[in-house]
Amino acid sequence: MSEENKNRSGRLARSLVLVISLIGLLSHAILRARVQAANINLVITAGFADRQLSPDATLELFLSHSLSASEGNLSVLIGQTDITNLLLLSGNRLSYTPGVLPLPAGETPVTVYVVSPGDEWKEIARFTLNVSGTMPAGRGAVELPSAGQNQTAGVRKYRVTPALNLGLKSQAAESHFPMVNRPARPTFADLTLQGSLHTDLNSIRVKAQSQFDIIGSSFQKEALRFGQLGNAAPQIDLANYLMQFQAGKTSVQIGTISYGTNRQLINGFTSRGITLSLPLGNRSDFSIAAMNGTSVVGWSNFFGLNQRKHQIISGTLGLDILRQKQGKLRLEAGVLSGSLLPLSGFNQGDITDAERSQGASLRLIASDKSQRLRIDGGLSQSRFTNPTDPLLEQAVPSVAVRSATRYAHYLDVSYDLLRNLKLSADKAVNLTVNYRHERVDPLYRSVAAFTQADRSQNQVELTGSIGQVTAVYSDQRFNDNLDNLPTILKTLTRRQSLLLGLPLASLITWRGNSSATSMPPALSAWLPRISWSYDRVHQFARTMPTNGGFRNASQVPDQVSTNQNFNAEWMWQRWRMGYRFNRSFQDNRQPGRELADLRNLVNGLSLGVTPSGRLDLSFDLNVESARNQEVNRTVRLLRGAVNLNWRMTNKTVLTAMFSTTFAGDVSGVSRSHNAEADVQWSYSFGFGESGFRKVKGQFFIRYANRYARILDRVFSVNHLTTMQTLNTGLNFTFF
Repeated sequence: MSEENKNRSGRLARSLVLVISLIGLLSHAILRARVQAANINLVITAGFADRQLSPDATLELFLSHSLSASEGNLSVLIGQTDITNLLLLSGNRLSYTPGVLPLPAGETPVTVYVVSPGDEWKEIARFTLNVSGTMPAGRGAVELPSAGQNQTAGVRKYRVTPALNLGLKSQAAESHFPMVNRPARPTFADLTLQGSLHTDLNSIRVKAQSQFDIIGSSFQKEALRFGQLGNAAPQIDLANYLMQFQAGKTSVQIGTISYGTNRQLINGFTSRGITLSLPLGNRSDFSIAAMNGTSVVGWSNFFGLNQRKHQIISGTLGLDILRQKQGKLRLEAGVLSGSLLPLSGFNQGDITDAERSQGASLRLIASDKSQRLRIDGGLSQSRFTNPTDPLLEQAVPSVAVRSATRYAHYLDVSYDLLRNLKLSADKAVNLTVNYRHERVDPLYRSVAAFTQADRSQNQVELTGSIGQVTAVYSDQRFNDNLDNLPTILKTLTRRQSLLLGLPLASLITWRGNSSATSMPPALSAWLPRISWSYDRVHQFARTMPTNGGFRNASQVPDQVSTNQNFNAEWMWQRWRMGYRFNRSFQDNRQPGRELADLRNLVNGLSLGVTPSGRLDLSFDLNVESARNQEVNRTVRLLRGAVNLNWRMTNKTVLTAMFSTTFAGDVSGVSRSHNAEADVQWSYSFGFGESGFRKVKGQFFIRYANRYARILDRVFSVNHLTTMQTLNTGLNFTFF
């Protein structure tokens, strides 16, 4: 071992002893998308769409297919918070479970990007996350007991809950072809640590909670702030912390906090800072927050307020006009003053610019006593300044950006036309109509809210159900270039979508002994649960811009895209089966480009069996095709995968995945073949029952084999790559 490695190991060991004695460690998950290439556009659906979640709920995203390394990786943002490194990948399912910080209350955008190997970000999906404002009792890392909880005077309860995970991960062997694909570290052995310290103080007058989360690695490039500090980044660092103090109804939060409920001024902005909330009488309240301008981690800048010109300061005054028993009518007034320096967040590299904005907002939340009618509306004013930045201008002549004051507003109205209207003992009818309107002025910008400027949007949605049958219809209209500038393209978007969910077993009534009953389980299992969705988007320009650089009408967009999905699922006691069909068509209607159409077809079949309580097998088969009408080229793809999960004993598990993909055009000009094999055996052990004597551990050994060949006869390409790895790991979880 070199002298440098010895010194590094010594520093790490001393740091470990210091950190364990202070606060322990918290689990930190890192997602590395490692999936197969496909020639069909990636489609992402959200498991949280069209429903309200609690602040501690798990978010789920489902991918239509995987991404290859050449296509890039996924990045997911909740509002302006990047949660990519906290996602867990299981097959084509991404999940995120909040830890110390709950999900932001209200409606928050969830944006999914594909980040190319060249660090180009492309937005591919956007959803709305709707979170209730209350945490379920007994849940959540930062929840405090209610102020009215009965306690014996003078009684004080204090609890400390540490968590510590030490891990050793290694790559014992590796082989690759060709040599240019040699990884930077063919073999390695790294020590990792993760943990947390949670404290809870509960007395008659004051309640306090805190949680500190840290992460460490012996490999310098895996240090939490390596992207910012390089080799100077601490190998053990503070990832997250939150302290909350409550006296009566007054509370203070210090650490990583989330603040803001106005979607166009400040909406669930998450960073390190301080917030104070206090009541003003029985029906009004006030809160104020001072936060760092971007995501921050580490021991330095502990409060997040070290840089005065890189801060967000915001306050909100709320007034409940009606008593709760009469219905809800709440008015919120907010102010914001924020400035950003050209600094990136610790986990996001991008081109930054200095920005400042000051603004104010009004928000009205109303509902009737029965919650049948619900209204949420807001108006925001923001004055945005973009100071001159010599570093970005690079001595190129430029025109200074003038400060501009602009407005934005939104209105969401929801009304239950029918609510639990009984048709029979087990069938009820529900029908809800939703209307959403939003307008954002040109050049509108707030440093604490992700809002696209210069757009107007209206959407009407009908959601209904009869028993277990559900249907959702939506009509959306979107315009930009609100000032109708003749030199700028004005795009109109019209979108209609329909979603149906039909459990066939609940639709058919079985008649036996001259009476109508539900179908026997043996027969109903053969009737699938099916769903069908249709989505049509028409994007077109109103006119050709004048002096806008467009030479002819073929360059002005006029495109209709349709996307249909059909799914059917069967579930038996030991067997399960599913079928998926997708058809997407892009119809270009510009003069001269009528043949520039794209058509994609996907047929997918899945089959699973659980022959015993310890063994689970599944098989997936996808047949896909992509047709480019303009060049008369059709590319087809065939992918098959087998998954095995065998719980050999109560402590040992064997998992395996085998997949292969064939792709190529029908003319035989290009071909590709990819194959993957992953086999892992793990053994779990432990001793002790509770407290500081409790220790759990796991040892695993994993073998992976990758094969890829690309053949192109036009460009004389015949490329073969292979890689095999053998990895082992040992983890200890204390307490």
